[in-house]
Amino acid sequence: MSFINEIFILDDIFSIEKQVEQENGIHIPNVSHWDSSVAFQKYMAQVLVLPVQSLPWNYYYTYSISLEERQQVLKKLGIPLQQIQSVMGLLLQSSTIAIVNLINLLVHYKRKRLCILQPAYFSVSTCCTMLSLKYGIEQISFECGRPRLPIDKIISGEYDCIWITSPIFCTGYYPDDEYLKDINYLKSIGLTLIFDESLALPGKELIRSFPIDNKIFAIYSPHKSISINGLKFAVIVCDRTYEDFLEQWVDVFSGALSSSNRDAVFHYISSNYFDKCYPAYKCYINESKKVVNDILKQFPFASILPNTEGHYIQIFTNLKIQGKKELLSVLNEMIHTHFVSLIPAALNGFDPNQSFGFRVNLTGDIRELGGAVGRIMQYLSMRYQ
Repeated sequence: MSFINEIFILDDIFSIEKQVEQENGIHIPNVSHWDSSVAFQKYMAQVLVLPVQSLPWNYYYTYSISLEERQQVLKKLGIPLQQIQSVMGLLLQSSTIAIVNLINLLVHYKRKRLCILQPAYFSVSTCCTMLSLKYGIEQISFECGRPRLPIDKIISGEYDCIWITSPIFCTGYYPDDEYLKDINYLKSIGLTLIFDESLALPGKELIRSFPIDNKIFAIYSPHKSISINGLKFAVIVCDRTYEDFLEQWVDVFSGALSSSNRDAVFHYISSNYFDKCYPAYKCYINESKKVVNDILKQFPFASILPNTEGHYIQIFTNLKIQGKKELLSVLNEMIHTHFVSLIPAALNGFDPNQSFGFRVNLTGDIRELGGAVGRIMQYLSMRYQ
């Protein structure tokens, strides 16, 4: 059986955290963890108003929700009215399930080799292996505060499709004009584009710049993008040509929607999502980012990308940590001595040969986040500077 090495390393990190918590009777904050803090949850609960709950008796599928309501989802995502009849949105339980269904579609529609533009969600390559789709990995480089696509490597890689995550995974960075030109060039030479925009905030969707046709697919999960992960849905947006195929295969890979998925759809198209929840989310995130930025000003060897949005940011450093053994040694010492933890960038698809980095989840408790990030930076400065 083939196992996933990144998950084993995560397990090692979480085991160290638990051990130190038990030894010292204190909580070890992991600044990178995907769950939001109780403070963020209480803050959002003040504005969150959910629709009347669905009854629990019957199965729900995409087609169980009216065409008008599905089209409202597409409109919210940026599909223009004149194109709405030629576009479909397949409603699913999560982005992870959307990835499986899209990889399966690429296989059945004879795509030969997928370029996974890293960093990306770890399950994409695993799904390709599972479903026998050939793939290659090409790394985004981060130079002088601006991400750059490896266009030459993509062109020479004999790819016919490419997986593009926006915002760039774990960074909150959305494509700038040059980045968009590169994507448009890849489309112009015939590549099928798959946009994984599970964390894309409202108004930032790439399908606003790249109209859907039979070579453009996109994944969205609107609640995930504002860190509401227990009540959510995902949607694959694509040309209506693929409707029958996707609706048949969804029974194989994921089955029916839960009632909470259905409720999430209705919440997304309600005024509460856009008029209350999203503004509250932005307010909290912006305050958290100010706290982190103030800490980083004290440590010139660390930085984040400019103009980021959303609750994940990536802290880049000029430090080198080589290999799993040194990495776990560093984290073990840091957790034991500074009572703080993180998920390193290499586990999120960043080039392990680049300098050390880690993500910060800005939905952490604002009262604790600055201190936690500060202790990480103090430790790294002490060990490597």
